[in-house]
Amino acid sequence: MRDLSLCVRPFETDSQRLEAHDPRFQRVTELAQGGKYTEAADAVEELLAENLFEVRLLGYYLFAVLHEEGMPRLGAILETLAELIRRNWEGLPARDKRTILLNKSVTWLFQTLFDTLSYHQTKKDERWQGWWKASTVAQAAAAIQKAQELQALLSVPGYRSGSEALAKLLPWLRDLHAQLVANMPQDPPALPPQQEEHEPEPPAEPEGPSPFLKLGQPVQLMGSAHLVDLCNKLKAFELLIERKEFQKAALVSDDILATLEGFDPRRFFPDLFASFGALLNKHVRDIQAHWESKNSTEWKALAQFYQVDLERFVRPE
Repeated sequence: MRDLSLCVRPFETDSQRLEAHDPRFQRVTELAQGGKYTEAADAVEELLAENLFEVRLLGYYLFAVLHEEGMPRLGAILETLAELIRRNWEGLPARDKRTILLNKSVTWLFQTLFDTLSYHQTKKDERWQGWWKASTVAQAAAAIQKAQELQALLSVPGYRSGSEALAKLLPWLRDLHAQLVANMPQDPPALPPQQEEHEPEPPAEPEGPSPFLKLGQPVQLMGSAHLVDLCNKLKAFELLIERKEFQKAALVSDDILATLEGFDPRRFFPDLFASFGALLNKHVRDIQAHWESKNSTEWKALAQFYQVDLERFVRPE
């Protein structure tokens, strides 16, 4: 497990930084850009051991921690960044070179985190399965809290792109937390208190669990790229309103309203309708014969029953 405390140190003088043309700087950059994150992180640790702190390489190191150790370390990664900003960057002018360098580093980090996590979640590959099994509700909640604290630190001028990149990651974290909560084992129902003996009542026929959702029950859905894009636009609108950038907010809101007017849930939640589409396609001939009797009294009576009580409607006769 990598020691994140190595990243939390004072940024005091220019002598602690590397120039971009330094071979050591270029080596770390080439390793990271080639996807060799472990080797890149090892190289950064060598520089830190020499008291060379280079914020432009910090994003590569922090991403390597998640790449190697998975989702349980995300909260600690975000906390490390927040502590680093509090110690060194909080209150710096927006045009200060150190602010510009940090913003570039965290922008790359959050964009790469979001793209990587979304990719493996969509693929449901071995890496995602390992991350999912190792994740807990408490860890996801802590990551959300740390991300919100970091968002507040980045909400000042100078960190615009970093703040926007983190704003894309937050909805993903909230969705992960909701999925983990939905998959928690349910507590067994409490036993009723012992009562006085009465004549035994005839046992009721056991009913199986209802296949239908109840109001307030969490729903786990996989959204499409269209949904992710819409969520990001909604968040962008909120950020623009907070900063009173109303011209940009007007453009974003106009685009969102246009999306809502032509809203097609099949584009935003394709997995929800996948089974319906497959079954309808398979049995369309059998179903079509009944569509042709939509004006009959039998159809209308059945439609009333369907509207009133869906569960009884689907029970076997």
